[in-house]
Amino acid sequence: MLNWLNFCALALAVVVATYKLLRGRGARQAAGTRYLSGFFLCIGLGLALMAPPVLIAISHVEPVPNLGRLLGNSLEMLAAYFLGALGQSIARPAGIPRWLRRYGLLLAAAVTLMGTLLVVADTTFTLNFVNAYSREPLVVGYLVTFFCYIAVCLAAFIASVGGYLRHVQAGLFRVGLCFVVAGAGLGIVWAAWSGVRPVLVLVTGRSLATPLPVGATLGSICMLLWLVGATLTRWNDRLTAPLRWVPAWWRLRRIDPLWQAVRAELPQIALHTSGGWPLADAEFALYRRVIEIRDAQLTLRPYAHPDVPRWVGPDADPATLEAALIAAALVGHAHGRHYRAEHPFQDVAASVASESAWLARVARQFARADAVQRARWHATLAATTDPDPHPTGTVGPDRGGT
Repeated sequence: MLNWLNFCALALAVVVATYKLLRGRGARQAAGTRYLSGFFLCIGLGLALMAPPVLIAISHVEPVPNLGRLLGNSLEMLAAYFLGALGQSIARPAGIPRWLRRYGLLLAAAVTLMGTLLVVADTTFTLNFVNAYSREPLVVGYLVTFFCYIAVCLAAFIASVGGYLRHVQAGLFRVGLCFVVAGAGLGIVWAAWSGVRPVLVLVTGRSLATPLPVGATLGSICMLLWLVGATLTRWNDRLTAPLRWVPAWWRLRRIDPLWQAVRAELPQIALHTSGGWPLADAEFALYRRVIEIRDAQLTLRPYAHPDVPRWVGPDADPATLEAALIAAALVGHAHGRHYRAEHPFQDVAASVASESAWLARVARQFARADAVQRARWHATLAATTDPDPHPTGTVGPDRGGT
């Protein structure tokens, strides 16, 4: 038997429900979060309660035979109630109080009816409950009531979320909702396996029993779809983190020589005191380095000699020109030569990926290009031999820069 699936489902459901609840701790919990957590707790407990070892253990103390099954089925119906409420809160939140009252009363009536039918049917405990009592009208009524309530709640959820999905943009949230809706659809099939099959047996007189654990398998697949749908964005982030970390680390490594050079001249640009960069959070370190280099460029721009574009030549690519401007500006700042020149930055898309890719090209030219070395030499020569073009505006490095 697939008993372990029931207990794994319970463990996963408790973890997901607890995470969803704790994530909003300290703030007002969204109604949808409470309904989703209630759904997972109830479905997990229901599946665990319906595991054969648990049913057998309960059978030794239950005052009415198969009472453990009634408790498990009631928890599964309560889970359907919470899932239906979740769909209502997503699609039509204004109508949620009325929905809760209506379906709550229906749930109480259904559980009461099922308990009455079970007591009147005077059954004996058996694990093979559905097959054993498929020809008993009272038990078939019990199973049909169970199926009808779950089917109504899940159909309400599918109708609510299905309409809402048409207005959701493509992305992980939409995919997650599709998984949950698929799980709800399969959940109707799962409930039908217990509620419709006995009706067919009662009407036709032909047994539809199977040695395969179809019900447990369908329930486990439903649970898997619901768990994947509810946690898709979170575990997707965990799975793709290494894929994001590698390029971030590589770009961080490529721009580090440029950052080291500007930080040596302008230590105040660093947002922290350590000289290295953390391996564990390369994405944040890259974001921080980009900001620090751009801040340094803004500070250094007036210190670049106006003739830098002529020194590198008209054929220089934009990355080489920007690297030469930074190199010349570092020389000018070190010698206190403020040229009041305006050198525009290269236009780059406003994103960490685009900025870091561009700065990686600039850093490569900064360290290797002959044109940059030539600009650095001319800047040094101009700073040490030419008269100061703006003697009243000169700001030396010992006076803090501009």
